[in-house]
Amino acid sequence: MTNISVITEKTSKSKIEDFGKPEAYLDQLGYLLGVQSYSGSTRSEGGFAANKVSTAAVLDVYTRESKGKTYYQYEILTRTADGDEGGRHQLISATVSDGTLYIMKLQSGDKRWFKGQERDLRTAMNSFTVA
Repeated sequence: MTNISVITEKTSKSKIEDFGKPEAYLDQLGYLLGVQSYSGSTRSEGGFAANKVSTAAVLDVYTRESKGKTYYQYEILTRTADGDEGGRHQLISATVSDGTLYIMKLQSGDKRWFKGQERDLRTAMNSFTVA
């Protein structure tokens, strides 16, 4: 499955840098990736640690400037034990404008990612600008 969502929320910050460095701000975005809801005993299978059924790997963290604003951007690969699509690529872009935090999240299954959606989603993420 592929999807794109934009989240807005009021903030007291005047720019994205007020949240700290991009790596530090990533901790505040964890809710976008989901939280493991299963609790119980599992064996270590498929690259997961014992008693874990999901994982997230940060592939890249960078910034982009557009129209005088800084955008924090992230590429993350998430996997779940159900093995659906070999994982999901998550592209996230965040910035602040006029007291509002804007976050764009793009998600694509691994199979679709390598069949051409990577280019489309990167283009969409890099076109994300706010006034």
